Amino acid sequence: MANPRNHSKPIFSVCGKGGVGKTAVSALLARAFLDLGPRPVLLIDADPAGGLVSAIGEQAEKTLASARDQLIAAARGAGDSEKTRLAQNLDYLVMEALVEGPGYSLLAMGRMEAQGCFCPANTLLREAIDLLAEPFSLVLIDAEAGLEQIARQVTRSVTRVIALSDGSSRSVQTIELITQMVDPAIMGVIGNRVDRVDDLDLPPNVEFLGIIPEDSQVRSFDRQGRSLWDLPPENPALAAARSVAEKLINH
Repeated sequence: MANPRNHSKPIFSVCGKGGVGKTAVSALLARAFLDLGPRPVLLIDADPAGGLVSAIGEQAEKTLASARDQLIAAARGAGDSEKTRLAQNLDYLVMEALVEGPGYSLLAMGRMEAQGCFCPANTLLREAIDLLAEPFSLVLIDAEAGLEQIARQVTRSVTRVIALSDGSSRSVQTIELITQMVDPAIMGVIGNRVDRVDDLDLPPNVEFLGIIPEDSQVRSFDRQGRSLWDLPPENPALAAARSVAEKLINH
């Protein structure tokens, strides 16, 4: 795939412990970025569970995982020259997996089914970010819960790591671990479903970006499987996400 390169554009990665509300916040931020106007936006659902895809009301028939599995299946029994040719097709397959929408494109990681050593999942995701980011004004990644993708340097091109905290001890511990793995200068923390910044117990030198409030309408949409992009513009959680997005864009 394409060689890694430095990107001047904003590349945001939303991360945090499992259950912190990462996918919902990613969906709200994505809607906010589109409302504010930096287009086109590339959205990457890097969680194999595919939460962001459903949270914004999309469907992804092809994924990064299916591209990899397709190549592994085709490479079985192939000679060395044929395997080289197949590997060169990966860029095309990744581009083919993009879901196009008004002002945005979406890439879903998906679940890896086929076994084999061809581009392990997080390495493939890292290379896909390098390949795809160039033509977009902004990239937003809904990262897998936990620290695996950070540890695997999936975030090497990321300009801003956005960690979520719900004020729990596990959230605090996760954020402290993230500060040991990335430069705190590129980190920011969003409080999700908390009342005050004092509830977050932030590490020193980490920027506080804002709070997304607990919201009954978001809970209802999520329970019904409705797209969070259909929330009314005045929804408090979406309005709070818009304030965070403005801060990120103007940083």
